[in-house]
Amino acid sequence: MVAVASAHLKLALAWITYTNSLNTDKLGSIITDNFVSTLRPASLGYPPAVGKQEYLQRLGTAPIKTFNISLPATEDIVETKDVLQFYTTADGQTLNGFPWKNEYIFTFTFAKDKILSVTEFTDPTV
Repeated sequence: MVAVASAHLKLALAWITYTNSLNTDKLGSIITDNFVSTLRPASLGYPPAVGKQEYLQRLGTAPIKTFNISLPATEDIVETKDVLQFYTTADGQTLNGFPWKNEYIFTFTFAKDKILSVTEFTDPTV
């Protein structure tokens, strides 16, 4: 975990924490109204969630019971002025009780003090 975190990294880590707890109220407080969530690779055929409400609704109906996304290691984080990217893993569970193991590359963009977009490049094993 990171000892000294930028404001953007703190937002990204909060996004992980709130996603893991499925706390849509707190998630809604750290994303913009025009937030976009994109799942990659495109071959998965999953359209982006455009707008805060669509994203929060989609998250609330996800077939995942627990995500359990790990916080990234310092060496796995790359940050520029308004973009943050990191590698991490998840070890959760689907609603049907199956393991949900995943590797991610998350890319966050920001608008002032909120998250503008998250792109998840995912490699799940269910």
